Amino acid sequence: MLLFHFTRPERWPLILADAEIKATWATDHDHEDMPELARTVHLTSDPSPASLPEPFRDCTVRFTVEVPAPEAQRWHAWAGTRLPAQTVHVLTATHFGERPDEWFVVERAIPSSEWVSVVDLKVQKPLWPQP
Repeated sequence: MLLFHFTRPERWPLILADAEIKATWATDHDHEDMPELARTVHLTSDPSPASLPEPFRDCTVRFTVEVPAPEAQRWHAWAGTRLPAQTVHVLTATHFGERPDEWFVVERAIPSSEWVSVVDLKVQKPLWPQP
């Protein structure tokens, strides 16, 4: 399944050095109650950073990844079984711009062997694969 992951430009060197997109969760104080099971890679079916929730619009490095379809879980269905109900309600209302059906999660890191391409959209520069 072809999906997209966005990150901030300053994170690219770390991801490249690790050769994987790590499964994580936000570490700010609003999410201290997140269970370990909530660690995921968030993906979207929309290739445009304009589709990102407002706080993430500066994530201009776009990964195109190919992951096995059975592993790509729709965010809303996944969240309903993994996160507290109040958290799901708040995240759906505030972070997805009323488009949660475009969001997926994979409950593992995504290694570079599953990357199709990486582009810094801010400067229109391909980052991976390197020529």
